[in-house]
Amino acid sequence: MEDFHRTGSAPFRDLERGIAGVYVYYDAQLVFTRAYSLTEWRGLNLGTLAYAIGATESGIEGFHAQGNARGDVLKVHGRFSYKSDGDGGWVSLDQVSEPPSPRTEPAVDDHGRSPDTVLRDARSLLAKAQEFRRGSQQSIIVEEMGAAVGRIDLRAARLAGRTTLGSGTAPGTYYSFGEALSAYAGQRGMPLFSAASEGSVENASRLQAGRLDFGLMQSDVAHLLYQGFSSQGFYPYKELRAVASLWPEAVHLITLEGSGIKRLSDLEGRRVAVGQRGSGSRINAILIGLAAQLEGSQLPTIREIGTATAMEQLEAGDIDALFLTEAVPAPSVQALAARRADLRFVPMPDRLLAKLAEEHFSYYPLTVPARTYPGQSAPFTTIGLAAALITHSQVANEKVEKMLELLLSGGDELARKYYRAAFISRETMRLGLAVPLHPAAERFYNQYDQQRDKGR
Repeated sequence: MEDFHRTGSAPFRDLERGIAGVYVYYDAQLVFTRAYSLTEWRGLNLGTLAYAIGATESGIEGFHAQGNARGDVLKVHGRFSYKSDGDGGWVSLDQVSEPPSPRTEPAVDDHGRSPDTVLRDARSLLAKAQEFRRGSQQSIIVEEMGAAVGRIDLRAARLAGRTTLGSGTAPGTYYSFGEALSAYAGQRGMPLFSAASEGSVENASRLQAGRLDFGLMQSDVAHLLYQGFSSQGFYPYKELRAVASLWPEAVHLITLEGSGIKRLSDLEGRRVAVGQRGSGSRINAILIGLAAQLEGSQLPTIREIGTATAMEQLEAGDIDALFLTEAVPAPSVQALAARRADLRFVPMPDRLLAKLAEEHFSYYPLTVPARTYPGQSAPFTTIGLAAALITHSQVANEKVEKMLELLLSGGDELARKYYRAAFISRETMRLGLAVPLHPAAERFYNQYDQQRDKGR
């Protein structure tokens, strides 16, 4: 560290956790003692660094998509949060885990007079979604209203002739990348609408139905749905076509120390959250169970719930473990690990990894380095795969070519909007893709490689 100084502080109240504290802001300069890339597929990256030093990815300047050299300087604008311990000292709020305080739910009036006013009122209500207690009737209404507004926005975008991209749930990796790519594409003359969704399966369904031009999804889910997964009610989505592999992802199986779960076989008879029906996490959990030949009494009690609810139930003791497939580091897991020193990561057995990699081309063993997450003192090995950009066979060649040009020309500018864009490179854009390439993508890669070879 070359420089570190405090720039100020400010009191705050965290209504969600029912606590008050103080933010301490700082500026710092970090110097690379050796050449290092914060966008390697296997290694610690910008997300881990940002979380460790109390910053956000956008609060770190000097990061280069192609890697940093020895002597390069990172300028950091960050903050730490503390609360009084009652004895004159301070405790980091990253180590505090307190349940949210109950709140009285505000009354909601319906006074819309036209479709436009109804939609405007709905958006106003959605902006206050966090005010409603999770699981209450009003929160269910708001959740369903959000899905309806999302469908309206998607249809309106298509009517306006905008290119459409299916992303994920806020504030996850797919959602954040979709927002960043949409903003960058708009600046480059390609009006792009990023549609929030439940994830990989919903994006695939919308693509198959022709309601999207592009969708973000796990490479393994794309392959399974292309082939068909009849036991889960998915018939072959033969219109799916691959565009690019984006960044690595990993299957996280997490639990708490007190559960006694240390290996996959310990899940027998336990309560396990696997993700919602539209998520890739759920499909991964199903495949792992099939490969491990779990059946009958060996099966855990399955909960098909979203990540946020699953983590709440894990902390409350209502479930014993949960599956989550996300890029590394997953922000939601970072936050949970910071609150819970007893969080544990369950590794996948070598025989299971070998069997899955043999049966599914898109899988590979991935070791998550130690200290990727707060309190993670040892590495763990799990199933690796890739996030992929998928399209439909009937999407125009020009749209596919334009999308690839955006991805490869974005560099530092797109990475500044969302740092995982820096993981995208020509060397990795076809890794783990088991769905046929769109013809325009095939031509684009061939022409790109030929031009690059001529320039050498």
